[in-house]
Amino acid sequence: MNRKKAILCTLLALLILLALPGCTGDTVDEVNAGDPESYTEAPPPPSDETPNEEPEFFFSDGLDENGFVQGLTALNYVDLFNYQALEIPADVHYISELRVQEILDMLLSDHTTAEQVTDREVVDGDQVNIDFVGSVDGEEFMGGSTGGMGMYVTAGSADFIDDFLHQIIGHMPGTVVNVEVTFPEDYFEESLAGADALFVTTINHIQGDEIIPELTDAFVLEHIAPLHGLTTVDDLIEDILSGLQEGSINQYIQDYILDYMGVTSIPEQLLRYYEQAILQRQIEQGLQFGMDLISLLELQGYNSVEEFLEDIRDEIEMEARFTLILQAIAEDANINASVQDVADFFLEHFGSEDFSMFEEMYGLPWLKQFIRNQMVIEYIIEHAILL
Repeated sequence: MNRKKAILCTLLALLILLALPGCTGDTVDEVNAGDPESYTEAPPPPSDETPNEEPEFFFSDGLDENGFVQGLTALNYVDLFNYQALEIPADVHYISELRVQEILDMLLSDHTTAEQVTDREVVDGDQVNIDFVGSVDGEEFMGGSTGGMGMYVTAGSADFIDDFLHQIIGHMPGTVVNVEVTFPEDYFEESLAGADALFVTTINHIQGDEIIPELTDAFVLEHIAPLHGLTTVDDLIEDILSGLQEGSINQYIQDYILDYMGVTSIPEQLLRYYEQAILQRQIEQGLQFGMDLISLLELQGYNSVEEFLEDIRDEIEMEARFTLILQAIAEDANINASVQDVADFFLEHFGSEDFSMFEEMYGLPWLKQFIRNQMVIEYIIEHAILL
């Protein structure tokens, strides 16, 4: 994996834990998944732990009440770029009509339906929706009914026992067919092995051609408005365009920060912090599989914690540098996150201002840092110059 993308994945790891939008699979949410949603973490106080021990790690350790690293002025370590007028190349923010159309096509495809044909007989190879109730000697048996839920089958195929699906050929939708079959002698359910069975089968409809909906205001009002408040095609296109553009700009800014070499040095406390943070992620991952840290690292091919940390040294340094730059910008631009900012964030993304569960997991200082870093990225975006 590209090292930079690996770093970005790491920076987004806790967002996955927080279940932020963008993972829902919804098309418009995917378009807007480029919103500023990266994070940085803060260092804990100096510790006498050795790397071989599983660290007791808490994300808010080493942060002051406002979410800034205690005792550290990031501006002392960073020569800032012109974050108040960062130039964004045209090829970054330009979104082609073709790209927008691809999103629209995906959206319409998600709402594609199939015509239900009822005016002709079933022929070999048709996709047919049927319901059936099976019985042996007049007694219904477990698993022998669709329960009225409908099931799609291929007429004439050997997917069902005996010649079941051949017997529905030639019948019209809406009719009931008595399908008579014999279970194989080696059928896995011994009580049915070799038995003659009757399936009273209703042919509901034949599946016809796919129907792709037209992109109209009515379509947007029906399918998009309930979730996103968009009511017209123009609104939808504008939302997709702005989402793609903002996502592209956001990615460019994150890459710019990750590539920026204006950090004179990285404080040891930050490097130590990210060692512990990454080890903690490994510990949590191992717990999911009932494994301790050492066992999980061995499974990944490492002979020791030291070897693992050495292998990811670039990642540790890049995460620390990313944190340092964002805090330096926040210090310079006087950007702070309040408790209300945290509550507003959770209200927007979770529908509730109650973030007590996450405060218990990460601590209020870390949550403030997390939200502040989003505010920094948004600030850069708002002041960027589009070339």
